[in-house]
Amino acid sequence: MEFPVATNRRARRHVSRACRRPLNVGRVRKYLKVAPGRALMMAALLIPLSSIGYAQPASPSASQTDNEPLSEQVIDPLAQLTQLQLKDLYTPAEYGTNAQPNTMQLRAIFAIHPFLFIPLEQIIRPTFRVVTVPDGKGASTSTAYDDMQLLDLFAMPWPNSRETDFRWGIGTYLVLPSASSDRTGRRSWQMGPAGAFSYTGISGLDIAGLLQQATSFAYTSSSSTPVCVLTFQPILSYQLGHEWYLKSSDATWIFNLRHNTSTLIPLSAGFGRVWEFSRNYALDTSISGEWMVYRQFANGAGQFTLNFQVGLVFPKLQL
Repeated sequence: MEFPVATNRRARRHVSRACRRPLNVGRVRKYLKVAPGRALMMAALLIPLSSIGYAQPASPSASQTDNEPLSEQVIDPLAQLTQLQLKDLYTPAEYGTNAQPNTMQLRAIFAIHPFLFIPLEQIIRPTFRVVTVPDGKGASTSTAYDDMQLLDLFAMPWPNSRETDFRWGIGTYLVLPSASSDRTGRRSWQMGPAGAFSYTGISGLDIAGLLQQATSFAYTSSSSTPVCVLTFQPILSYQLGHEWYLKSSDATWIFNLRHNTSTLIPLSAGFGRVWEFSRNYALDTSISGEWMVYRQFANGAGQFTLNFQVGLVFPKLQL
């Protein structure tokens, strides 16, 4: 197709005028000023939309926990319940010594909601201890800081806990060499897997357990010895009504997995009560006794221990 000569001349004239036209700098600056604002507006609109796409519905385990009384949740290792616990473990009788050891334990339990990067309920539990240990066979003792422990559990959303009354979780267990004395700590960094379960299918009864394993991988002293230990905490609680409960949850079975190392299996029993002041605050108090029923390659171990615990409970506080 051919265009008339006049039309071609007219087009060339418009092109030449456009090329000779100077650049409007003010208009360009105005556009550059407006562009970032438009970009921010687009980002503000897209971020909520993407969050809706990643939003997680309420997990079954959270709903299951909400239906449990506080007196059951304070014992459950998988309960989404924020707590601050102070515990005193007094041992009036210990094998191999006349001293009476004591441990002051501060433990925080943080319940964390699922979010964008971790779509699972999370429980973080740091533990700090100040321990009083025997100096020998006599009655003298020494007090020092113990190693710090950190438990990080993730509650699994399957199977549906509302249908099965069963919950379980997995995570990691870390021991930090924070002890101020060689007699209280192991002078090593330790890490390993952790797991927990809870079954509430029997009315008033909670059957649970917490398993932790730690293996040393770095040492703070040349005289440190390798550590490979497995601990299991059997947990039973029964509701008596009016927030009173019976429990067997303070004993921890310790299995040192290296050759000729100690094994300790105690049992405990006690009772407690949760005092609810409001929907946001409560106080948990309990007392229990602990007896050593089996020990192997363990010269120093408590024969009998009294456990006194008081804890602040925050039912509505979740991170």
